[in-house]
Amino acid sequence: MPGVVSLNVRIEPHISTALLRASMERKIQRLSPFTQQDIVAEALALWLKTHGFYGQE
Repeated sequence: MPGVVSLNVRIEPHISTALLRASMERKIQRLSPFTQQDIVAEALALWLKTHGFYGQE
């Protein structure tokens, strides 16, 4: 992923646990995205697009 920036956020423990589990299971199954970074980026981009904050350039 070219041109990435660091972002620090606080999330609830059950979300963190679910993200870790999803990442591990997707890696084992060789499904993309499987890194926590890529899963979070995809989910956040979808939320931003849905609410009209992203992809309007």
